[in-house]
Parts: sequence; C-alpha cells; structure tokens
Amino acid sequence: MKKKIFSQLYKIIREKPYDFDRSKYIRLDKNEKIIRFGKNFLNHLKKKVNSYHISSYPNIEKTYNLLAEKNHISRDSILITAGSDLAIRYIFEIFKKKKSKVITIEPTFGMVNVYAKIFNYHNIRINFDHMLQLNVKKIFRNLKKNISFIIIANPNSPTGTIIKKKDLLKILAQSKLLNIPVVIDEAYTEFYGFSYIKYIKKYNNLIIIRTFSKAFGLAGMRAGYLVANKKIVKILSKLKPMYEINSFACLSIEFLLKKQRIIDNYVKDVIRAKNFFFKKLKSIQINYLDTYANFVHVDLKNKKRIIERELFKRKILVRKGPGVKGYDNYLRISLGSKLHMQRVFNIIKKKIN
Repeated sequence: MKKKIFSQLYKIIREKPYDFDRSKYIRLDKNEKIIRFGKNFLNHLKKKVNSYHISSYPNIEKTYNLLAEKNHISRDSILITAGSDLAIRYIFEIFKKKKSKVITIEPTFGMVNVYAKIFNYHNIRINFDHMLQLNVKKIFRNLKKNISFIIIANPNSPTGTIIKKKDLLKILAQSKLLNIPVVIDEAYTEFYGFSYIKYIKKYNNLIIIRTFSKAFGLAGMRAGYLVANKKIVKILSKLKPMYEINSFACLSIEFLLKKQRIIDNYVKDVIRAKNFFFKKLKSIQINYLDTYANFVHVDLKNKKRIIERELFKRKILVRKGPGVKGYDNYLRISLGSKLHMQRVFNIIKKKIN
C-alpha cells in the first residue's frame, strides 16, 4: 500500500519557489497587495506585539468572534485555517471515499489539482471555452450521487471570471438534492462585491472558503477560513492542528476586521488603478480582459515575450494569462496603484511602438 501511495506522489510535479528576493521587485505576479499599508496598521502591530505574543500559544477565539460578527453567522459555522489552501486540503481529506470523484473547473487555483492527485480522486474537469465561458451544462451532466463534492472558485483565478448567480444557485439546489457538498472559493470576493455566505443556512451542502491574502493584504501571514453549517464545520475541525494560526496573524486580522475602511479603500484604489490602466491601453489600441479580481489580462500579441523580459529587467514581475487555449499572447498583471500601472504601461508602449 505504501509503495502505491509513494509512486502516486512521485508523479506529482510541484513548481519550485522563486530563488531571488521578491522584495526588490514590483510584485504584479501573485495578486498580492503591493500598495503599502498605512502607518496606523504598522504602528498598531508594533505597539501590540511583545514577548508574550512570541513565547505563548495564540488565543484565536477573539478572531473567531470578530469573524462571526462581521459575517453575521454563528462562531460554530467558522473554521480558521493556515491559508485557504489548507481549508481545501481538509475538504479533500474529509470527503475521501474508496472511489472518490470530484468536479473541478479548469484552469483554477493550482492546489485543487494537487490535492486531487494526492488523495487519488477521479477529477472531472469542466473547461472554459474560447470566450472564457464555463461549460455549466457539463457540470449538471456529471451531477450524480457518486460525486464526493464540487469545488468552484468564484471569481476564478487565473481567468478572473464568475459563474452567473442563477447558474450557481441551480448547482447548489441540484447538489443539495443529491447530498453533494458544493465548495465555493471566494478568495477575490471583495473585488467581486458579492458573497454566497448568506446562503449557508438555506443550503446545508454549501462550504465557503475565504482568504486574508488578497483584499486584506496579509499573504505573508498565511491565514484563511471556511464557513459552512455547524455539522460540516464540526467534522472538518477534527483535522485542524492544535492552533490554527499564529499570534501575529490574529493581531493583524483583528485590527483589519475592526477597520473595514482600510479594506474598502484598498479595493477602491485597485479599481481606480484598473480604470486608469485600461484608459492608457485603449490609447494605444491594446486589447485587454477585465476581471472580477485584482488582476487583468493584456493582449500583447507577438510582443508578449519581449515585453515580459523587459518587465523583468525593470524588476516588474507578471504571470502568463488566463491559461485557456487562444489566449497565449496575454499576460496576467496584478493591479497595484496608478503609479505602478503607469510604469507597466510605459514599458508596453515603448516595446509595442
């Protein structure tokens, strides 16, 4: 049995992390917050952190209660995790059967496919078409009792697209009849401006995953959480470590939960920078794809590689586009401030011309 597990793991290919100091670059490659935090937040952490927070185990209950209050749900419907990807892992572990099947979308957050392989799920992938539309009909065709669960990122990365509300609610309703859990990864929900958390009570098969890495800007803290009905959370909680996250993450999250305007202002800054960037791209007739997240896709045609290399030379990091056939000449660019987007535009304009 061990040989079978090891041979399965050997087949999984994981990307190696960057082998250079990303702090010296403008990080427009991982959808992180690159607009700096204000002095209020940093000063708060400096004043709060002391020897106690380093030498003692964290008290996470305060964070739980603030999250429950913010989302208008019971504390028992929340499980904090060390990053949203750990929440995804818990779900793959807990719903594992002898012959497990999972419905995923393709492409999506990379760890979904990694966990599907690790836990030996038969992965039914629902692809995007050339218009970046998801084949929702295929989801319904595959909705059968032998499905362990469905996982959908909404908004999705790397495409930046959403599933129409009527379609997603229909998926929830049909899955509920078949007793199939539906996992919605809402990593970019603040930029989308809509969440399905309010449907938790109506659909006992719904699990929402959230992260503090995107709109909250706490990617370095490695913190996230999931929301579901109390029974599901009680089961998933059995997998958690002794302490879900560290004291520094708790302090940061608690401060930002009390200062919602910091999150709101950052989202507004991102939208302003996006509109500014689009206006600039239009001025030189460059096509782009808008998204419901904090990144965009830019069509650089046959100049893509040249511009990508030039951006790296100028210490600006970007990523490949939506990951869908027909979009090979697109770059995915995370959104920073207007100043950041101006720098990117200047390089694009110079190389295009």
